[in-house]
Amino acid sequence: MRYQVHNHQIHVSQSLKNVIAKKVEKIRTRLKRYHPEVADLEIKLEHIENSNEYACNLLLKAFRDTLQAKKTAPELRVAVDRSFDAMLRELDHYRTKINKSLQAGD
Repeated sequence: MRYQVHNHQIHVSQSLKNVIAKKVEKIRTRLKRYHPEVADLEIKLEHIENSNEYACNLLLKAFRDTLQAKKTAPELRVAVDRSFDAMLRELDHYRTKINKSLQAGD
């Protein structure tokens, strides 16, 4: 799975980059059965100035579908954690849906 981080002029520390890489690996593991090499993950990090919060927007393009998770928080690390947690829930729901459709086709 390929992934790209767009940080919109926000400093992203090396420790946060490592956290992001580990979380991307969790997504890659969940996609293992579904050919993760055909998936693309776009990670957008931004600072929302009016509310003094950070946002993390994840866009996962897998096969014909696109999954999205966006969360905000007062700290960038918390926004990243929340958005990846939401993406993993979306991915679990998506996998269940795919498995049901495959079973119905049998």
